[in-house]
Amino acid sequence: MSASSDNHIVFVHGRGAKPAKAALSSLWEESLRLGLERDAPETLEAYDAADKHMVYYADDLTDFFEEGFSETLDLDNRRQSLAELAARAKPKDFRRKHYESLPGKTPLKEFAMDLSASVGLGRLATRKVMPELNHYWQDTTGWAERVRADLTSHLTALMDAKSNILIVSHCMGSVVAWDSLWRVSHELRSDESRITRWMTLGSPLGANSVRSRLAGAGEKGARRYPTVLNAWHNIAAEDDYICHDKTVVNDFRDMLDRHLIGDIRDHTIYNLAVRYGRSNPHNSAGYLIHPRTSELLAQWLA
Repeated sequence: MSASSDNHIVFVHGRGAKPAKAALSSLWEESLRLGLERDAPETLEAYDAADKHMVYYADDLTDFFEEGFSETLDLDNRRQSLAELAARAKPKDFRRKHYESLPGKTPLKEFAMDLSASVGLGRLATRKVMPELNHYWQDTTGWAERVRADLTSHLTALMDAKSNILIVSHCMGSVVAWDSLWRVSHELRSDESRITRWMTLGSPLGANSVRSRLAGAGEKGARRYPTVLNAWHNIAAEDDYICHDKTVVNDFRDMLDRHLIGDIRDHTIYNLAVRYGRSNPHNSAGYLIHPRTSELLAQWLA
């Protein structure tokens, strides 16, 4: 397959302590590449040629890093986890039976989030487990606007060039991406250029407590939603408490009914990442290297 310089991948990372931008971006790029190398090696030339850009904002969230955070240790552990995932040589090595055998696997956090939502405490639970997201919504210094401006300016430039665009967002990054896509749709664009595909990984967008605070939530009709997407694929892992509500099709079907988007699909997977000796189903590398992600990425590259 011939490489195309018109392919552009935009990464938006999630909550939690992160290594520096260059290191994190490299890990994301490597995770996707290892998945393609395993499942779709014929697409590697196109993947390597694609432009890749990470929207990075962890520098604004250091107050939420765990006490004693060591970037060196964190990065080493991330690389170790990725190496273990890469050692799974076939797509069939990512099934439920493999997940069930991981150390420290537990559904309790996801169950607690489900229970909180069912008794009307979803917003309180969201603030508890994702304080960074609450910080984003209550921004008083302008950092959140700077993050959105980074993403919107990059997307509009790519759309002006009629590029083939893939957005990959993890966790809280999917909220940043939604808000930016809404602004691109209703404040910054006037032509028919569109974004080919959006992939959300471990996203909280299925939760009522999050949807009620998204850009456009107070609008009516088509103005409630981004209108520049061709397709949205939402990937959620078993026991990932951040995406305890694992489906978005039911919540955003109005986008399909109004013909604002061509396709929205939900995918449930088993994230086999292990960090610090315990199962971590929310881990970004575990999502990025998963066969379902590789399949969707290969389709986009083609």
